[in-house]
This record gives sequence, C-alpha cells and structure tokens, in this order.
Amino acid sequence: MSNITNKTLGSLVCVFLLLPNAWAETFQHAPINPIPPVTAPTPAAPPSAPSVAASPAPVTSAAAVTTAPGVARSAFTSAIAAREPTNQLTRINAGQQVYYFTELVGLQGRVVNHRWERDGAFQLGLQFPVTGSPWRVHSSKNISPNLPGTWTVTVQNDDGTILKRETLIVDPVVANAVPTPMIPPPAQPLTAIPPELQRQPAERPATTPAATVTPPAVVPPPAAPTPVTPPSSSDKRPIWETLSR
Repeated sequence: MSNITNKTLGSLVCVFLLLPNAWAETFQHAPINPIPPVTAPTPAAPPSAPSVAASPAPVTSAAAVTTAPGVARSAFTSAIAAREPTNQLTRINAGQQVYYFTELVGLQGRVVNHRWERDGAFQLGLQFPVTGSPWRVHSSKNISPNLPGTWTVTVQNDDGTILKRETLIVDPVVANAVPTPMIPPPAQPLTAIPPELQRQPAERPATTPAATVTPPAVVPPPAAPTPVTPPSSSDKRPIWETLSR
C-alpha cells in the first residue's frame, strides 16, 4: 500500500515539474493575436426622405395661348419705313407731317378707327379693316403752321370701345427774328502828327488842258433819182411822141 502511494506521489511530482516547461513552450511558440484598436462607432445616417420622381412640365401649345384683343404697340413718328416707325415723338413744332403707328392683336375681322382731334375738336377719322393678327396700320396728318395745340389720336373698335389714346404736343412755329443791324463803334479821334514828322505836299505840275476836237460835219446822203414811169400799155401813141420836148 505504501509502495502504491509512493509511486503515485512520484508521478504527481513529475507532472508538476514538467508542467511549467510545457506552459513556457506553449507561450513561446503559440502566435499572439494583436488586439484590434477600439474605434468610435460611426453614427447611423438619418433615414432619407423617399424620392419623388419629377413630373414633366405640361406642354402648352401655341394654339392654346390666347392674346387679349387690343393695341400691342403704338407711337407718333415722323416717318414709316418697312411698315415700322422710324422714331417716337411726344412734342413737335407745327408745320410738318406726323404719323401715328398702331399694331393690333386679336382683332381680326373687326374695323378699327383712328380719330384725330385738336384741343378736343375733331380733325380726321380713318377706318382700317383688320384681317390678321398681329396687324399693323398707320394714319398721318399734315399739321399746318396755324394749327398748334394738343393733338390726340383715339383708337376705337367698331363697337365704340376705346383701345388706345395718345397725345402729341404741337408747339407754334417761332418766326425768324429780324437780325439787329450791327452799329460800328464810334471812330477814334485822329492823333495829331508831330511837327517834325509833318511833310508839305509836293507841288503838282500845271496840267495843259486837252485840245478840243471838233467832230467832222455830217454830209447828208445824195437824193435818190426820180424814177421814170413807164408808159402804160393803153397808150397807143408812138414812143417818140411820148417824150417831153
């Protein structure tokens, strides 16, 4: 019994003696796994709003676009070139011709009137049948020098509706001012000549009067000879008897 116990104790002692070497060999040859670094957690992105597909813009056809009937453009002008005004006037002098240009839209099939007035008094009226849109028309008035004042053109529809009204100021013609005659300045008094600079005028030689030339006497031309009257055919006498003795 004691032998068995001694053997058991001896075996345990050997085991304890060999166990540290086995642990050291294990720690020496076993790979050491590195400890991963600790990183802060990435915040989660907020949930995005659900995307909505953009709907295509509605396509509007040219036929669907409607223009209100009326006057799109208008102007007083001094001339019309290629059916367009060359300038825009608001004030002129009397004694010249002026035009009124109008571009009409949406009035096809109607008749438009240009009514010219001077200081509220009617002067001229013209009618224009409109057959398209846009439609350009113009009227003109020769404003004489004796008609200054406030000129107004009213654009009216055939039902009396006023579409446009514009005013032009016409100033009177300024007469050419008579130029003021230039008056020369007064003459300066003559400065006296010092005696030392004075010279006596040289004496002129006496002049002999020219001899009087008598014109030649006028000789009258000689008198014309008296014509001889031939004997008449009715005288039957011999020619020698007709001679004067």
